[in-house]
Amino acid sequence: MSDIRLNNPHKKNPEDVRSCPKCGAPLLSEVCQFCGTYIGEVATADLTPEYPLVECKNARLGFWNVGFPLIFGGIFLCVSLPMFLISLFVDSAFEGSGNMGKSMTLFTIPFMLIGFVAIGIALRTVFRHLQVKKHGVERSGVVYGYMDDTVAYNGVNGQKVKILVDTSEGKKFILLPLGSTSKQYEVNSTVELKLKDNWALILTKKVNW
Repeated sequence: MSDIRLNNPHKKNPEDVRSCPKCGAPLLSEVCQFCGTYIGEVATADLTPEYPLVECKNARLGFWNVGFPLIFGGIFLCVSLPMFLISLFVDSAFEGSGNMGKSMTLFTIPFMLIGFVAIGIALRTVFRHLQVKKHGVERSGVVYGYMDDTVAYNGVNGQKVKILVDTSEGKKFILLPLGSTSKQYEVNSTVELKLKDNWALILTKKVNW
């Protein structure tokens, strides 16, 4: 009972804690913490981790966090910026001829702001990626499992990968959204990653399976 409470902050009852089929130890993760047996049928979301669980943000560059904002912002700016310049020309060339120029200016400003914000998001992501890659601490981790993200892509939930990392403060689980619906790294495999603050960047080449 003491071992269960030590590794179980939610104080589950003994009958609620599953046991490893190989050594009989209380099962608190996808991989037995005593004998290393991988328990494939256990859902990551239903487990109480035996180590602290840290939610991280992904510093990887991808279509949804860089490509899509650039395309989205570029389209808005390509349409609104010429209209904004035309409205300034109309307003100065035909001064006193009505409010047409001012109306066009007011109409295009929100679209321009959306475009600049979208491009700013993409640039900030690139900057964060470079910061983590340059100043992040390199660590090795073991992939323990996956769980559904709250973000969906084309109606399908994205995946978060759960990785056990040995940090300067001891072992910790990090939960990292992958920005994809696929499970990109093999369970029980070792991955190399860089950590900075609450950002993480996996350096190991992904394997779709």
